[in-house]
Amino acid sequence: MLLRRGGSFILPLFLLAGLRCQKSSSSISWQPETQPPYLLDSIKVRLYPLVAGAHAAKDSIRSYRWELWMSVGETLYFGLSRPARSLYPHRREAVVGRAILRDTGFTLYEELFWTYRFHKDTIRALTQSLFQAWRKGISLDTFQTDFIAFPDPYSFYDVHARKWRRIVGKDTIDYVSQLVSPV
Repeated sequence: MLLRRGGSFILPLFLLAGLRCQKSSSSISWQPETQPPYLLDSIKVRLYPLVAGAHAAKDSIRSYRWELWMSVGETLYFGLSRPARSLYPHRREAVVGRAILRDTGFTLYEELFWTYRFHKDTIRALTQSLFQAWRKGISLDTFQTDFIAFPDPYSFYDVHARKWRRIVGKDTIDYVSQLVSPV
């Protein structure tokens, strides 16, 4: 299975390794289709404003699609994809995160990573494989250049503000000053 990002073709080995997410012996469901539709719809309505963020004004909640669903205790691990703004047709990008739902909102909402834009037929397998790698403790930096858009080395997800923030440090300031200073 070849994935195209930009002008290069990538053959991800971890997709070929058979890391397709299925029901495991601990009866954890990876596939959203195993959940009742009313439950999926009600949780999507609650997650949509947070996942969509600034895109909410341009997107439709119907354009968001479940790619990953896993409930461990009270924590829901989710993956939602949305149509990507791309020159290539049928591209989607996914937001993977975790949440603890309550009647009045969320006790916890955290975005773990965003993927780059991939073809709609491959985004589910890619999302589930990246999530499984994250669960095994593999650093997301390993997949940064080809698969993961956020977090990058200069950003992190602020759980309290519920948004991505930039890390500003001496190395960032030095880099920006090199870009701005005349040669």
